[in-house]
Amino acid sequence: MLPRTTVRRRAGFSLIELLVVIAIIAVLISLLMAAVQNVRVKGPQTENFHRMNQLSDAIGRLKNDLKLEYVPSTIPGGVGGGFRLQKSYNQGDPELAFLQRAFPNMNLADNGYIGPNIVLNDGNQILCFFVCGVGDASGTSPTGFGFSNNPSKPLTPASAGEQRKGPWIEFNPKMFALSPSGFPWIIDPYGSPYAYFASIDGKQNNYGPQTFVSPVGNVRPYKSATTNRFVNEKGFQIISAGRDKKFGPGATVTPDGTNGGADDQAHFQRTLLGAGLNN
Repeated sequence: MLPRTTVRRRAGFSLIELLVVIAIIAVLISLLMAAVQNVRVKGPQTENFHRMNQLSDAIGRLKNDLKLEYVPSTIPGGVGGGFRLQKSYNQGDPELAFLQRAFPNMNLADNGYIGPNIVLNDGNQILCFFVCGVGDASGTSPTGFGFSNNPSKPLTPASAGEQRKGPWIEFNPKMFALSPSGFPWIIDPYGSPYAYFASIDGKQNNYGPQTFVSPVGNVRPYKSATTNRFVNEKGFQIISAGRDKKFGPGATVTPDGTNGGADDQAHFQRTLLGAGLNN
């Protein structure tokens, strides 16, 4: 009878096997971290495009409902190019020409506005006023309730149960922040105000020397480097400073990492502006 052979079982992994397992885990963790980082970057970028598209759609609906050719970003002849918001206007006031396009029966001596006289200093604030309208009668909100259906007093604040024109964009608090003047800015997902430029009078290649001045830098409307004509030359431009919260200069300059514009976004193209204009 042959002797019985005893088979010994290994108590655990060898050192090489442990090192291989650790290496695999490290690779998986690095892939997971890269995926998480990509979501962190791409998620807000996608939300940013969504917000700019919301604004673009709101402008289109506003123009259609109020029979406007354009929504201004500056008022030539206005205070610093801004828009004065006040209870009464005089013939010849630069704001009046546009207001009477939107509200042809507006009473010059009393348009219904009851808030403090302020100047909307930039295109963002002017856009915010028109797509959102005026606030409520209690004064708790300066904007967000559209305009009155009273043709002589369109800037009358909203009252309970009243039917209004607009607003043309949902008043989501996450999309708004107070500007230095106290009137809201429309902001991107990173908390920076959008630059808004419109071709003056909706005329071809007529943006003029506009500049959006903000806490995250100054930016000008974009031109095509090949044609030297403005992008959306009869329309408008909405531009975000992006994740780094720094505007590139705009104009015909291609943004890069040295001036903060590498991750800027605009409603008129899906790629980042730092990759260069593609239209």
